[in-house]
This record gives sequence, structure tokens and C-alpha cells, in this order.
Amino acid sequence: MNLNNILYQNIQASPYFKHLYELKTYHEVIDEIFNHEPFLKGTTASTAFCLLYKLWTLRLTVKQVNGLIEHTDSPHIRALGFLYLRYVCKPIHLWEWFEEYLDDEEEVQIQGGPRPVIITIGKMCRQLLTEQKWLGTILPRIPVPIAREIEQKLKEKSQPPLPPRNEVEKKRINRDKKLKRSAERSIRREDDDRNYGRSRSRSAERRSHRVRDYEHERSRRERRDRDRDSDRDRDRDHRDRRRSRSRSRHRRHRSSSRDRKDRDRRGSHDYDRRGSYDHDRKYDDDRRRRHDDDRYERRRSRSPRS
Repeated sequence: MNLNNILYQNIQASPYFKHLYELKTYHEVIDEIFNHEPFLKGTTASTAFCLLYKLWTLRLTVKQVNGLIEHTDSPHIRALGFLYLRYVCKPIHLWEWFEEYLDDEEEVQIQGGPRPVIITIGKMCRQLLTEQKWLGTILPRIPVPIAREIEQKLKEKSQPPLPPRNEVEKKRINRDKKLKRSAERSIRREDDDRNYGRSRSRSAERRSHRVRDYEHERSRRERRDRDRDSDRDRDRDHRDRRRSRSRSRHRRHRSSSRDRKDRDRRGSHDYDRRGSYDHDRKYDDDRRRRHDDDRYERRRSRSPRS
């Protein structure tokens, strides 16, 4: 919750905060604020900061925070709501929450005792936006650029417009305003005419740009489709070549293995056939040779010379 470490330890050790454990809902805490005066200054944690930390433990919604700062029953409830925003809200959003209440005239007692301190809600909001301490407790730091912007807005809001001196001054101011408005209207009309001519030329130029962009995009898409088709065809051809190469290799392997198996299967039979063929051929040659010898002998025996 961006509380000071000493204040946080004092709240945790406070008997009043331990008493607040029994309160479980947002409305019960609101009733507790209404029944007690929470703003008491001292060395120990005041009831205001105990109730503030109790509200933080309830994780208030935006609607509930609006209910706090716009409550009509007690100004202490509203003051606790603004103090809650100062601790919890981001610095960049503080002005949006506090701007509408800077001139609020409702009074609230922020300190008790024999010399009570009473201020308005608007003054309290201004102090929370510009000061770094509240009742002796250090508030969360606001970044310097945001703090300067808030101070500038407060100065502009605190400076009311100067009233006119007399009726003549009023008439002069009204006449100057009318002249200024008429001059602004004429300047605006001329700007509109000039912008109309520019808009027509710009519209034609935009149209040509759109056509050129469309043509460029269409050519780019066609080129991308052609590249994609060529890549697909190249991949398919490469895949077909690999498949055909693997098939031919597999076919050669199968044929060579089949021939090898056939040779192994009929090797002995071929050898027997070849041996028997040679044996029969040799036998026939021997028979033919003997037959020729016999015929030769018979002829010789029959010849007259013998």
C-alpha cells in the first residue's frame, strides 16, 4: 500500500487494528468510520490509518471508492476515501480523481485534542496533491514531471477570469469576440476550400497509389505462385528420379540374386549332364572308328591283290 515502514509496523501492533479483524465487509468498515472520529495524531498508529489499511485489505473496487469520496453521511468517510486514493492510485491518475473536489466546501476535522484542526475537503485534496507529508506521515512520492503538471493545473484553476470594468468594456470585449469568431470562420472556410482541392488531388493520387500497390501485390503473388510451383515440380522430379534409381537398383539386385540362386541350384546337374555327354560322344567316336577299321579290313581282304 506504499505505507511508511514504521507506520506499517505500528498498524500491525495496534490493538485497534486487531479489533478490526471482526469486520469482514465494506459496509461494516463504513459504519465503523461513521461511529468513530478516525483522525487522531500521535506517536502510535491513529484509528484513521488503521481503518485505511483495513480498507486496503478489502481490495476496494472503483464503485466502492466512488462511494467513499461521495458519501453523504460523514465527511470523515470522504476524507478517508481521498487519503486511500493518495496511497493506492497511480500518480498519473490522481488529477482525474481529485479535480472535481478541489473547491469542495464541506468541512472535516482532521485532528482532535484541545486544539482541533478543521479544514475543507477541497483544501485537503490540494494538500494531498502538493505536500509530501500528512499528519506527520510521509506520503508516497509523486514523480517530478507529474508534480509540475499538477502544480500548473492548480495555478490555472486558482486564477479566476478578471471581471470587466464597465459596460463599455463589456461591449468592446463582445465586439472583439465577434470579430475574432468571424475571422476564425473565414479562415476556416478558406482552409476548407483549400483542403477540398487538396483532398481531390490527394484522392486521385491515393487512387493511383492504390492501383499501383494492387498491381505490385498481384505481380508479387503471381511470382510467388510461380516460384512455389517450380519448387514443387523440381521436388517432384527429384523424388521421381530417386524412386526410379532405387527401383532399378533393387531390380538389378533381385535379378543377380535370382541368377545366383539358380546357378547354385542346378550347378551339379549341369556338371553331370556335361560329363555324360562327353562320355557318350567319346563312345560313339570309338565305335565309329572301330567300324571304319572293320570295313577297311574287309575291303582289303576282298581286294584282288590279296
